[in-house]
Amino acid sequence: MTKSRKFLNKLGLKLIAVALILVGVFLIAEASFRPMIEEINAYECHETVSRIINDAVLSELEQNNTDYSTLVTLTRNGDGEVTSVQSNAVNINKLKTNVNERVEREIERLAAVDIQIPIGTLLGLQLLHGKGFTVGMTVEPLGYATTTIISEFTEAGINQTLHRIIIEISADVDALIPGYQTRVPVKTSIVAAETVIVGRVPDAYTHVVTESGDLAGTLNDYGAENYIQEN
Repeated sequence: MTKSRKFLNKLGLKLIAVALILVGVFLIAEASFRPMIEEINAYECHETVSRIINDAVLSELEQNNTDYSTLVTLTRNGDGEVTSVQSNAVNINKLKTNVNERVEREIERLAAVDIQIPIGTLLGLQLLHGKGFTVGMTVEPLGYATTTIISEFTEAGINQTLHRIIIEISADVDALIPGYQTRVPVKTSIVAAETVIVGRVPDAYTHVVTESGDLAGTLNDYGAENYIQEN
């Protein structure tokens, strides 16, 4: 075997050894950074989708001039005291349907948009946060968004009750960046309308809960209808 062939063989073995070392270092680094990258990827996705949902809901509320009086009817006695609180089933279901459709449209649009995340942020390195070249992330919706309307009563002070109509939206999405895929559940709540009821707790409360577009849902009646009829 000539000297040149021996040299090439040794060089080849050295190159293979270096390549194996580099592959090992890469695999160790990838294993170390993967949990952090997936966590930050999920966080960035959650923040983006939550912002999109909030903007969509607020736009829908503003567009339809939604306020407390369009969603709830208060009945008062001769002294001006609130005696019953009754949900407007038609308007609440319309709001629920419109919000759900708009949210789904906005999330679908995200699938065609690259969200750029600086590599320093993605690696979780504080000194490099917001720096370095960017990595594109896309959001892929999974199934449909779910919208729920919640009626909440809480104590707001002496002889005062805060009544809120809350829109709660849940959606599952995949956050995708090259080499990584993270499933992200997103759930956010937005106050659609609220008012403070001054005085004693109303004698009755009626709240209608229905599926989107279905007005033949469940009626939870806490004496409001009977009270209204008797008075």
